[in-house]
Amino acid sequence: MRFTTVSRCLFLLTTLVLVGGCSSKEYFRHLASDACLVTPQKSTRQEIQAYFGPPDKKQNLGNGLEEWTYFQQNKSLLRKTPYVGSKLGSEYYDVLIIVFRGDTVNLCNYRMLSDLEFKDSKIDTGPKADAN
Repeated sequence: MRFTTVSRCLFLLTTLVLVGGCSSKEYFRHLASDACLVTPQKSTRQEIQAYFGPPDKKQNLGNGLEEWTYFQQNKSLLRKTPYVGSKLGSEYYDVLIIVFRGDTVNLCNYRMLSDLEFKDSKIDTGPKADAN
């Protein structure tokens, strides 16, 4: 079988679209494994900021406690398929909640939530919290 110039161009264009659709330029945190870097009663606010960056949600709990929430959306390879991905594969969220007492970590809790559980959790997915 001999490829014509048109079929070569179509093949190249299709390959570029498929490769481009599968790539991601998002920063990816590994919350499940990185959660073990946090040691309650030892880790500091500055260390957490260095490990994970600014929190996705920040909340004052009162009594000197502050809660930082980090979350990461994860999609299976099928879910990332252009155009039909929303009908295929699975989606889940890694959620890491860190509670500070002063500048020291008081509590660290990691959870993996399904898409429905994450939506029910009411975690704000708006603009990132200001970590200053």
